Amino acid sequence: MSFTHIESGMLGYYIAMHVMVFLFGITIGSFLNVCIYRLPAGESLTKKNSHCMTCGAFIKWYDLIPVFSWLFLRGKCRACGAKISPRYILVESLTGIMFVLTFMRFDAFSEHGLMYPAFCCLFAAGLIVIGFEDYDTGEMTVGVLLYLLIVSALAHVLEVLAPNSVFRGYDVTVTDGLIGMFAVSVPFLIFGFVLTPFIYSFFISEDHKSARKIKRRLKKMKSGDAEAKKLRKALDKHLAAIKETGPVYGFGMGDVILMAAGGLMLGWKAAVAAAFIAVFLGAVYAVIIKVRAAHHDGEDVKAFAFGPFLAIGIAAASFFGTALVNRYIDFLTVPKIPS
Repeated sequence: MSFTHIESGMLGYYIAMHVMVFLFGITIGSFLNVCIYRLPAGESLTKKNSHCMTCGAFIKWYDLIPVFSWLFLRGKCRACGAKISPRYILVESLTGIMFVLTFMRFDAFSEHGLMYPAFCCLFAAGLIVIGFEDYDTGEMTVGVLLYLLIVSALAHVLEVLAPNSVFRGYDVTVTDGLIGMFAVSVPFLIFGFVLTPFIYSFFISEDHKSARKIKRRLKKMKSGDAEAKKLRKALDKHLAAIKETGPVYGFGMGDVILMAAGGLMLGWKAAVAAAFIAVFLGAVYAVIIKVRAAHHDGEDVKAFAFGPFLAIGIAAASFFGTALVNRYIDFLTVPKIPS
């Protein structure tokens, strides 16, 4: 939303409303920090009081004010002086900014009303938790993925029950949402769990290729031969290495479910845009870490979590993904020749 069309008398009102949205957002962001750190560890979100990760001292309520307490304490624990990770203020600020941008994007205080932007904020909160916890642990909490699916489903329920009253502005139909749910998640599923293991085992893994060669040679040899015994030992060695490495997948099941939730919420066009944004950002990140590894005595490049890039892609697509794909489709459309 642009403030240029707002009457001067209403400008202060809109600024005040968005300041309130930001303050509410950073408060939610404080809770998201708790989710990011506790959910992967299986800890309760409510029973355990906030405490310093270094000395264990419980944090007073006045040191838990989102953003401002971290700035006032200069990023240090009041009890022991240990540094407090800037991650806390990052998550809180990011949540507040996302909420404000969402309410501005959908003109919440004039045209569309509060309900749909509020649902978008609920969805964005889940994306923030998923992105950070996957970055930290390489895993996504099932409960948060289910939360995203539920928010998406409820959005469609409200769109059907009250499209022009309390839930204005949601232009993703149920059909579009269902198509979006499978438009990217199914290709991810096929590529990640079928094509990637096949390509890895047949064309990349030396242990797999060596094991197949040995098996073919053993079929032509007698079991009692000395050479056959040596080959069996070599085969056992390769099979042990394969077992230790485990199956290699292109995407995790969390990535598939995340894209299903994103497509259901935003529709197939935004889901496609989100996937392209995520793949592009992931490729850039892969090049960066490969170049950095080459400058550090050629250390091995480890696999990295793709969830953060999917979360960024979905968040970006919620603002301009559908418009971006429409522009692309219009660009490919052959204009009619005037008669």
